[in-house]
Amino acid sequence: MKYILMIASALFLLVGCSHKEEIKKESPGETRHAPVTSMSNEATPVSTNENPTTTSEHLLSISKDPIDHLTPHSYELTDSSCPKGMIAPSYITDQSIFYVHDPSSEQPLDQIIAFSRSSETCDVLYEATEGIDSLVGIDQTLYWTEYDTRRTSDVSWTIHALDLDTGNVQTIHEGESTNENPTPILTTEDQSLNWIQYEVKDDRVISQVINYDAKTREKNTLVTTELNETGSPDGDYILEQKRTGNSLLLHKAMSKDGKRRLTLERVADDEEHTLLTDEEILSFDGADDRFAYTSDEGLTIVDSGKEETYRFKTTSRPPSDAAVFVNPHTVAFRDRTENVYLADLDTRTALALRRDGFGHTATKPIYFNDTLCFAVLKEESPGESITFHTYKMK
Repeated sequence: MKYILMIASALFLLVGCSHKEEIKKESPGETRHAPVTSMSNEATPVSTNENPTTTSEHLLSISKDPIDHLTPHSYELTDSSCPKGMIAPSYITDQSIFYVHDPSSEQPLDQIIAFSRSSETCDVLYEATEGIDSLVGIDQTLYWTEYDTRRTSDVSWTIHALDLDTGNVQTIHEGESTNENPTPILTTEDQSLNWIQYEVKDDRVISQVINYDAKTREKNTLVTTELNETGSPDGDYILEQKRTGNSLLLHKAMSKDGKRRLTLERVADDEEHTLLTDEEILSFDGADDRFAYTSDEGLTIVDSGKEETYRFKTTSRPPSDAAVFVNPHTVAFRDRTENVYLADLDTRTALALRRDGFGHTATKPIYFNDTLCFAVLKEESPGESITFHTYKMK
């Protein structure tokens, strides 16, 4: 197995955005063609900043005091219309919480379920012919990848869109995952849907970040990199991506002169800035001139403008993960699958959302339409007492 693809497969299995997240405690160069990186429709060269600014560091203290300005709404999935099992919310609106019901329980096919926040009942919106992965949403449209989810590579995949107002399902893109390259993981920002797709040509692996505009329905390539695997690997391979406003965060594996390193980079205004090198990142997000990432060490938030760093230290495994900005001053994250916190940069505290009777384990938090949402399992069995918790952040 080629080294660089082993890295990609390992990271995909560790932090991929699959709906099949178990809510339980877990163990945890000179290129043949220079990389082309652009946030516009035309490919243009970029400059790279290889020396990130050194920042002063602050440790976040833990606070379990009530959060006065946040009142959670909780929904227990007790109605007979709501299938249970390994449930994690994928998308949320003011009306509904959407999740995927997978065939590990009583249904033979993956289903997209809409949980009504008013009636607290469930409706099946879509039943797949294959597996469903990476469900996200923009306004009143759901997007997901569909393929044989029993396999992680060498499969044909399709990206679908479901209009929640009409119920119509459309195919917006199709492709194949070969040579151990992962299937697309969808991310959203405003009206943009992004994913990575890979093309193998001889001994070259081409990584492309594709953007789909939900309003115009146009697709364009934001970033293209190339890895030449003839002899010693040489070039760049994009592992993960996330768009944040007018910039794009890229987690990459870079190979040159027989040496390999992992980087987190920000692409904006046709310039590429290296934020981190050689970090084993579990999740990451950005807002304005700030970025956050989780690793085995815990959560780290860097404010480039103020040249300050904020850290939440993980004391045991599984580590912290699922970093997501809910505003430029606050990052939600999960710690050890047991609790969800809000890291407040203004007070330098990590505010625990867990309360008495919270439950045994929590899913990764998601943030859509100004609302933070996660699911909690109150009993040892994932079929028992699943509750959605939501927090309106604005």
